[in-house]
Amino acid sequence: MKVTNTMVVAFSVGLLALTAGCSKLEQANGGKGYAGKADTPAYSGNGGKFSANDFTPGDKTSWQEALTNRSKGQNEYNRTPPRDTVSNDK
Repeated sequence: MKVTNTMVVAFSVGLLALTAGCSKLEQANGGKGYAGKADTPAYSGNGGKFSANDFTPGDKTSWQEALTNRSKGQNEYNRTPPRDTVSNDK
């Protein structure tokens, strides 16, 4: 098999592409790590028509209480009556 210039160039480009993907993010960004925008807390939203009625925008405790109330409403054990109060009349 004869090694040509095209094969050498293709091998060099492939090797360069493989080693470029192995660089760490800290090295690629000057040691600063992730440079994207900072996340805003969920409770700092502006409310809107799709937010819970008992939620006050910007208040973390009311956000947590609204989530707790929502999760209680989604619990099937809380939504169904106890077994001894259900009538078995069919």
